[in-house]
Amino acid sequence: DAITLEYCLDTITARNQTHGFEIFCRKLCERTICPNLKPATGPEGGGDSKADTETIPVADEVAVLTYVGEPNAGKERWAFAFSAKKTWAEKARNDVAGIVNTQRGYHKIYCVTARFARAKDRALVEDELTKKYGVTITILDRSWIVEQVIGVDRRDLAFNYLDVGQEI
Repeated sequence: DAITLEYCLDTITARNQTHGFEIFCRKLCERTICPNLKPATGPEGGGDSKADTETIPVADEVAVLTYVGEPNAGKERWAFAFSAKKTWAEKARNDVAGIVNTQRGYHKIYCVTARFARAKDRALVEDELTKKYGVTITILDRSWIVEQVIGVDRRDLAFNYLDVGQEI
């Protein structure tokens, strides 16, 4: 349920489950935003490449077969950063700065946080970073995660990657 999932998200770092959280976020983004995400490699995920995951180009013939997500995910380069840090705004600013400084030409950057981000504050940070870097920034918070997992019934992701809930 939502309360159990929220508790799990709130205690990710205390339970040393950040790697599982990153995999969970990538799988959730694959289902909701775009399916062509590159898995991060290494013991701590994609830390040194700045982005936790990014889109990989796909042929137009494959892209037209995708019925969920956003258009252009097959052609444009998008970056994703995942975080469970309590200071979500500071983390988003640092992640976006690091990703932009790689000069890989990302068109969009998604920051997914396990924390609640008040709509007004989230919009201010998105606008600030979009204006500063000229890249569309989208911040998705705990409310979005809970809505996607509970509201849209993607509970299997929470069970398989966060070890929360039960398999039915």
